[in-house]
Amino acid sequence: MAHPIVRLLGLETKRVVGLTAGASPGGIDAALCEVTGWGAQARARLLRFSTVPFPPGLGEAVEELLDPSHPTSAAELSTVSFRLGHAFAEAAAQLAGDDPVDLVGSHGQTVWHQPPWMKQREDLIASTLQLGEPSLIAARTGAVTVADFRVADMAVAGEGAPLGPYVDWALYRLAGGVRALQDLGGIASVTVVGERLAEVFTFDTGPGTLIIDAMAARARGTREAAQDDQALLARGRVLPALLARLLDDDYLRQPPPKSTGRERYGRGFVRELIEREAGADPLDLLATTVAFVAESVAQGYRAFVLPRVPVSEVLLSGGGARNPTLQAHLARLLAPLPVRELDAVGVRAEAREAVAVAVLAVEAIHASPANVPVATGARREAVLGKICLPPP
Repeated sequence: MAHPIVRLLGLETKRVVGLTAGASPGGIDAALCEVTGWGAQARARLLRFSTVPFPPGLGEAVEELLDPSHPTSAAELSTVSFRLGHAFAEAAAQLAGDDPVDLVGSHGQTVWHQPPWMKQREDLIASTLQLGEPSLIAARTGAVTVADFRVADMAVAGEGAPLGPYVDWALYRLAGGVRALQDLGGIASVTVVGERLAEVFTFDTGPGTLIIDAMAARARGTREAAQDDQALLARGRVLPALLARLLDDDYLRQPPPKSTGRERYGRGFVRELIEREAGADPLDLLATTVAFVAESVAQGYRAFVLPRVPVSEVLLSGGGARNPTLQAHLARLLAPLPVRELDAVGVRAEAREAVAVAVLAVEAIHASPANVPVATGARREAVLGKICLPPP
């Protein structure tokens, strides 16, 4: 019988499941793709996509790990990592059904990300930690599994994030033009792709749906449960003075390469904002939070993107791409640039990261470097991901 990796190397087209847990805990995005080729010739076709909720209690366990006021033991870290591994494995198996899968890529759940420039404490060094034991996925699916993609870039002094600029270039580059791929996930990021890989650059623009979701949850808690977030947004108003204070942010001013995470723009951020603005209407705080996300994205474009390259269009992905209010803010702020959802080029906006992880898994199998040093600040190229073989 051929070695599992030898078999994969012989397949021009591979059926691959890509798995991600968003920056906002609560579920797993799973994309089943056909990936043909690798490197600059890679192409991906999305076959199925679903978001699978975490099993009861797992989202809360992840949130506890992320709470700096909650002491965490090695036992808790290990337990949550294995619980996540089982959840990822089940999500992959559910999505695949009876269809064979050649390969699985799993990003895991990020519980800590500290790039080289950021010092939370003087005794901490640059590091990143993604939980979700991949050996469990390999055992459950019977497929070679690639996981833990960020660390190889950080091993060569990179930021380790954003993770997918190479895939964005391979899949979405535009002949004769420049695209800005704006992800509106838990943390917002932009990847700018031209015809040549050397033209790619990327950075986290800053806050995303993590703070919107947390603020919306608080607003829902003060209003009837039947209200959806868009109805709440329609009833709130942006507070200009508060918005100006939020935009006076040293991260937003810092030039790329840069990345950030829930440590800065997560529930703690929202909790502090609510405490400082105790007298404000929760609906106004929600509207201002959405405006803050949009303005921070636009500020990043004005400062670091548009002076550097002539962008042809902006493609929105991530859960925030489905938020009409956020989308309308961005269209206004970035005009006259065309702003469209990623669906316009054949990939569901919510599926972009999961599709990217599927392609990264293929790149790892082919030992193809998939970081972009000019984007992450790494000293050199690196092959991303750790490979787990299934039981024989």
